[in-house]
Amino acid sequence: MNTTNTFHSIEDIQTKKEELKKKLHTRSNVISSLWQDLTTVKKTDDKGELVVGMVSKGIMAFDAFLTISKLYRRYGGLFKRKKRR
Repeated sequence: MNTTNTFHSIEDIQTKKEELKKKLHTRSNVISSLWQDLTTVKKTDDKGELVVGMVSKGIMAFDAFLTISKLYRRYGGLFKRKKRR
């Protein structure tokens, strides 16, 4: 990929700037639509999907608890007050 650009006039620079703005705008739209797809909660009427979702959230909560307890055991000394002499 050749990234060297040669500009001979201010119009060349403005044209390249407009091209980059259009590319940035299209990429921004793609990213925002993907982000919205990831963050929106989808309603499910199927009881099987509801149960699977609840189990998944339970496993995630249990994993978070284990991770926090492991980190606290390993680095808990950082949060304790030091004794003054």
